[in-house]
Amino acid sequence: MGAFLWMAPGCSSDPNVEGAKLDLRNKDYVRALENIAEALARNPDNAAAHELKGQVLMAQSEETPDHGEYIGLIHEMLDAYDAALAADPGLDNTISRSQAMAYADVFRRGIQAFNRASEDREEFKTAADYFGLASEIMPDSSGPYVNRAFAFLNVGMEEDAVAPLEMAIDKGDTQSNTFLFLGDIYNRQGNMEKAMAVFSQAAELYPENTDIQSQLLNLYVQTGQADQAMAEYEAAVDQDPHNEVLLYNYGSLLLEAERFDDAIHYLGRAVEASPDYANAYYNLGAAYINKAVKISEQISGMDDALREERDNLAEDEISARESEMDALAQERHDLFDGAIPHLETAKGLVEADGADPTGICQALYTSYVQTNQMDQVEAVTECAGYGD
Repeated sequence: MGAFLWMAPGCSSDPNVEGAKLDLRNKDYVRALENIAEALARNPDNAAAHELKGQVLMAQSEETPDHGEYIGLIHEMLDAYDAALAADPGLDNTISRSQAMAYADVFRRGIQAFNRASEDREEFKTAADYFGLASEIMPDSSGPYVNRAFAFLNVGMEEDAVAPLEMAIDKGDTQSNTFLFLGDIYNRQGNMEKAMAVFSQAAELYPENTDIQSQLLNLYVQTGQADQAMAEYEAAVDQDPHNEVLLYNYGSLLLEAERFDDAIHYLGRAVEASPDYANAYYNLGAAYINKAVKISEQISGMDDALREERDNLAEDEISARESEMDALAQERHDLFDGAIPHLETAKGLVEADGADPTGICQALYTSYVQTNQMDQVEAVTECAGYGD
């Protein structure tokens, strides 16, 4: 009786693969790759050889200072692991662990380059290359896309930042800045439809983020959809009448539409609902001022007309027009005066948070001048940036 030994194809130990393992331990990467090449020349479907090649390339890359050479080695590594998986899908867990290690190293290099960019801005481009490579290793991770986009933005490469920002959101990134930057780029490119989609999605995620809400409101106005937006906000306020964010957003939209009395009403309700809402106080003061400015324009037009027509008017007609202008001038004065307490509150809240009150001080400066409160004018001159 004779016994026959049978061995599964591809499972036998390849002497070149074993030699490459020894070369790898000795860090002789060139000789290791030569051994692997010989093994693959005999059997292109040798999964163990492909996997080992990926390990060798990864080890070689870790000792490579040149970022271009490093990226090339990592690309070769990824090709080797793809070939290994094609030959033996059972290597999935092993190769996933190896790729995770590579991802961590690539991402670390990206962060280091990004930090070096504080002294050499060209390093932002290097960082972008590393983060792009990291996204190739783990295409479902949103982090590399976000970091790559911000690396591009830091060197003014706005167009290049769009695709990674889009991918970041597609892969599940929900950071408010990701939406803000992408939406803002779309807006400045004139792509209002995409900008609207981005800010609408962001507004659902961050209903209390005033920057996002402001961008969305501006887009509604720019695209002629102010009426639709106001209808939506009005319905939302009716359902949630004490929600200070909804009240603020609706009031701000009414302010943009120059419906000043309605804006004052809803912004007033916003500050009642949230007495620490600095932006609402500021916009409430702005509603008073903007209405006063409109009345100034009305008075100016009436005054011009009166000068042109005076010779053709009876005394009682002239007196009636002058009385009407005097009444409007008093209303204008009262509006500027009414803006002051809201602006002063906004200034106090903003300063308490350590933020810049310049815009508020400028509005206060105007209101103090229009109400002849010269001591107060002097007090806010420097804050308003008018010191010189």
